[in-house]
Amino acid sequence: MKKTFYFIERKSPSAWISVIFMLAGAVIRIIYFWGRELDGELLWVHLINVVFAAIIFSAAVIFCGEQLPQLTALPVLMGVVFFIIKALSFESRIHTILCIILYIAVLLIYSLTVFGVIKTKYLLYPLFGLPLLYHIFVEDMQIYILAEPRVPFIEWLPEISVLCIMAALLSVSFAIKKR
Repeated sequence: MKKTFYFIERKSPSAWISVIFMLAGAVIRIIYFWGRELDGELLWVHLINVVFAAIIFSAAVIFCGEQLPQLTALPVLMGVVFFIIKALSFESRIHTILCIILYIAVLLIYSLTVFGVIKTKYLLYPLFGLPLLYHIFVEDMQIYILAEPRVPFIEWLPEISVLCIMAALLSVSFAIKKR
């Protein structure tokens, strides 16, 4: 079976938009957790892991994306660990299971794409785009926009951080090109 070779076009606006979204997600997360007392899990999983994943992803896109786009799979793995741990706190067991399946699919499909096993990048668009739209127009509308009483804006920051990460992954999909 012949592999497909991909690269991330560094000069592409979507690559830079991806980096901006990813780093914005990290900064927003730092702002949210600044000054809060964090136990070990919160500190490592919800802050340090996410911030380092964003930094590694951004550096991989900017400095290594044209030669080694596979390096971006490591921060995607780190993000999947974060999202799975986050999903374990959901009240609905079926929601937890469906989200874990989605997160594993994200890791597998993204990794198999950048490693050239999957011969098309077009699966990435719905893989990242549909959950992003679902979060914005279904979950977030109920939890933040239409909620009564209103949720204080500071409590929106973790979700805004997640939306930035999801937007970054969608955006990088447009910067991935075949050699």
